[in-house]
Amino acid sequence: MDKELAKHVVSVGYHSLSLLESLIPMLKKHCEPNEYAQYLKAIGAVSAEMSAQIFDQVFQEHPDVEKEVEEKIKKFGQFI
Repeated sequence: MDKELAKHVVSVGYHSLSLLESLIPMLKKHCEPNEYAQYLKAIGAVSAEMSAQIFDQVFQEHPDVEKEVEEKIKKFGQFI
């Protein structure tokens, strides 16, 4: 995969996960505890799968992209 495409794939993935994670406070507030726990588990599973199936593959091919992501997270507290 081209490096610029790899960076875009990672960016879209991180932003997608961020949107999913932004649901957590709303779900906690408006769902019953059992229902909330199910959604929380599902969001965690999606996050783990995204990491295993997309990020790990991209970072294996482009370790410099992984380093760039880590630096941005360290500097800004999130990937931007």
